Amino acid sequence: KLEILDFGCGNAQDCARYLINKVDKYYGYDIHSESIDFANKNYQSKNIFFSNKLPKKKFDIIIISEVLEHLSQPYQVLNILKEKLKDDGFILGSIPNGYGLTEIEKFIIHKFYIYKIARFVYKLFKKKSLSKKNIPFNYDSGHIQFFTLKKFKGVVSKNNLLIRFIKNGTIFGADLTGSTILKPDIMRKLNTYLADFIPSSMSATWIFKLQKNG
Repeated sequence: KLEILDFGCGNAQDCARYLINKVDKYYGYDIHSESIDFANKNYQSKNIFFSNKLPKKKFDIIIISEVLEHLSQPYQVLNILKEKLKDDGFILGSIPNGYGLTEIEKFIIHKFYIYKIARFVYKLFKKKSLSKKNIPFNYDSGHIQFFTLKKFKGVVSKNNLLIRFIKNGTIFGADLTGSTILKPDIMRKLNTYLADFIPSSMSATWIFKLQKNG
């Protein structure tokens, strides 16, 4: 039985729901209270816990998916998470390429208010029955770190962590393309499959595994 910490779990709709199972103990942590309330209401069970307070225990696996780029002090947070790892535990995570297609798309979307306009139009035309299904999301927490592989490796090294592997994740996929072009399963699979064949500097995201160094 594994004990898993999902750091920055959000509303549990993206990553958490795929981690939850009937055997392992799952702990989801996030600072966004509305998202935690939603996750507790929809996913909490005997071995599943969601909170905006970090559990006082150590874990076999810590998940930190698309979180470090939102933090003003990613070094300090990684240090906290390292201390919460069991000796043979590991951290699994992902970060966006700070200069990849996803960040370029996000910049264009926010610069010209494209996503806000698209959401407004969508709300006008969607069915009323769907309007009741409001899923909270922390829209106020934007990207404030823009990683290169060199910068990320530096943060990891300063924390005395080892990179067991790091690989390309996707070619692109911010808010707009994620809800349109990449909505079909075949397109999402192609987005991840083709990323293996491009230089790491061109990948939109990187996936990594970290362990304690000694």
